[in-house]
Order: sequence, then structure tokens, then C-alpha cells
Amino acid sequence: MGFVLVFRRYAPFNQFGLGFEGDHRTGPSISMNATARTVGVVPFDRGNVGSIGAASSGTEFTGGGDWLRRVLGRHHSKVACSVSNRVVSQSSIGFSASTAGANPMVPVVAPAIDTDVDLRADWAGNGLHLQGVVRGDNFPNAEVFVLDARATGCLLFDGRTTGGRETGPMTRLAGSHATQRLGAFSVTLPLSRDSLFPAARTSCPVTTMR
Repeated sequence: MGFVLVFRRYAPFNQFGLGFEGDHRTGPSISMNATARTVGVVPFDRGNVGSIGAASSGTEFTGGGDWLRRVLGRHHSKVACSVSNRVVSQSSIGFSASTAGANPMVPVVAPAIDTDVDLRADWAGNGLHLQGVVRGDNFPNAEVFVLDARATGCLLFDGRTTGGRETGPMTRLAGSHATQRLGAFSVTLPLSRDSLFPAARTSCPVTTMR
């Protein structure tokens, strides 16, 4: 596959939700080494949409000190994922991708972080036009980017939550919010003759997720 869509939800705090580990960053990243609460990955190319993969960077309880953190250990969420609404033609593709993952250290009680991305990609001339809509819970932060075959990344969506560090998980995650629109993106990225991005794109307009 020539390209990979990556969409992630990250907690822009060192600690949140009454003592659980956050992602130690306040803004988006196009590095696959950056941590996130949920991660969805969908490969695609002209005429093809691949299978989705999902993961989580895991979490620790950091609110009780180092001894308790070590005793409880790190736990990883089982992130559910799916791809639907595939539309494929010679010069464009489209699909909807979804992830849902909850805090694994509070089973049954913790609601999932739900994310849906509707993507359309059109190849025209020497460019790739990507447009999409991001839906789901408005907590925590959301980032969407695309990687080429050499893992050069271009940021498409930078969603920043207004939910609080402690109140956000309690007030904004219940329910799937599948119809709640968080924001949209539309960008044309230049391509080389080898269908690669000439340079990384590390920023884009910020969308405030109220």
C-alpha cells in the first residue's frame, strides 16, 4: 500500500482522570512513536483500501506514587476497530474508519473513547487531495495524519478538547457520539513521481472541540 491513514486520541496531560497516565504532550505529532490512548491505522492506495489495525500505548495509575504504579503495572486497552463504506475507483477511494477503546484499569465502568473518520482521497495530476470528517467523543485530543511509503507524515487534523483533565472523562465519553461532528479537513498534498510527499507537514489549523 502506498499510504496509511493514522488517527489517534491522546490525553494532553501528564496525568488525568483521577490519577491515570496521560500522553505527556499538549499538541499533535506525526511520529509513530508518540503515545496515544487509541490508535487506528488504515492502509490505502489507488484502487484499494486495506484492513484496519488498532492499538493503545497503555496506561499506568500514577496518582498513588511510584510504588503503587509499579505494583499495578501497565495495562493496554483492547481497541475495537472497523472499516465500512468502502468506495473504490481508478482515481479515488473512500471509507469510514472507527475505533473504540476504554481505560483497561477500570473495566466495565470506564466508557470507551469513540472515534470515527470519514475519508475521501482523490488523485489528480501531481497531487493527492484528502478530505474528511472526524466524529465521536469530544475528549481527549484528536489527531489525523497520513504517511507515504517512506513514512513521511502530513498532519490533516488537529483537534483540541475543551474538556477538563478530571471532568472530561466523566462528562464527555458516555455514548458513542457517532453523529457528533468534531471537525473536518480538506487539503491537497503534492506528490513526487514516486508517489511520495516531498516534505513532512507537521501542522494544520487547530479545531477546538467544545
